[in-house]
Order: sequence, then structure tokens, then C-alpha cells
Amino acid sequence: MPFSNSYRDFDGFKRPDSRDYFASLAKFIVREPLSTHIFRTVTPSGKTRYLVVDRAAVPGEGDMALVRTDNGLRVGRLKRAVPMKNIWGKVIWYIQEG
Repeated sequence: MPFSNSYRDFDGFKRPDSRDYFASLAKFIVREPLSTHIFRTVTPSGKTRYLVVDRAAVPGEGDMALVRTDNGLRVGRLKRAVPMKNIWGKVIWYIQEG
């Protein structure tokens, strides 16, 4: 889902009730608005995590990325070279409940 207008997904977080505040945060997090997406995932321990994924950024070894597999998209740290055709995007930020 594109980041624009997706601020509603963050309603559960404590934050000042100000659209201007969130617009400032969005400008800080989103580097390339046309290639940045946000995903809601669940960790193995059951916690909600939001991933900010930039499709224009090239991930390197050790970076978190979304990788295309036979079973769909998977998120994880790259331990070895993965063909670029299999990389969906680099995770540039993530927000996880505590």
C-alpha cells in the first residue's frame, strides 16, 4: 500500500493528535514517496510490526529486505547475495510494538 493516506494504519500508536505532526513524521521516514510502501506484519512472537519498504533502495548483505519466494513475500536479513529479481524492496524503517 502506498504511504500517502495510510496514516490511518497507525491510529493505535500514542502520538499527538495532529495531522501536521504525522505529516512531519512521514517526510522524515519516506525518502521516495513513489517507491515507498508500508506493510503490517506479525512477528513470530505475535507482535505487530509495520515495515517501511523502499523499492528504489538497493539492499546489501545484512540489510532487511522483502524477498519474493515460491510462498509469497518474506522479510528477513540478507545473509548472502540474492538475485535482484527476487528482491521486492529494502526495509528502511520498522516500527514494532513493545
